Amino acid sequence: MTDLRTILPKIPNEPGVYRFIDAQGAVLYIGKAKALRKRVATYLREGGPAEGRIAEMVARAVDVEWVVTDSEQEALLLEDSFIKRTRPPFNV
Repeated sequence: MTDLRTILPKIPNEPGVYRFIDAQGAVLYIGKAKALRKRVATYLREGGPAEGRIAEMVARAVDVEWVVTDSEQEALLLEDSFIKRTRPPFNV
């Protein structure tokens, strides 16, 4: 399993959209953030999510991709577009 925490320093702390990716390159989950690094870090804290679908998603993820936007509003629109296009299994 890849330690996704090694990716955190590379993620900017700006608004944008993040995607958790599995070993086959499929998008597992898409989210938006006012501060990308802080938001992604909440998934990757020591101990991580205790249980449930988020814990399963983080366990299956091997990479995180992100797109920086100019604002939270732009991130919201981009997130919606990405979700509609890819229909990730962990987005409800």
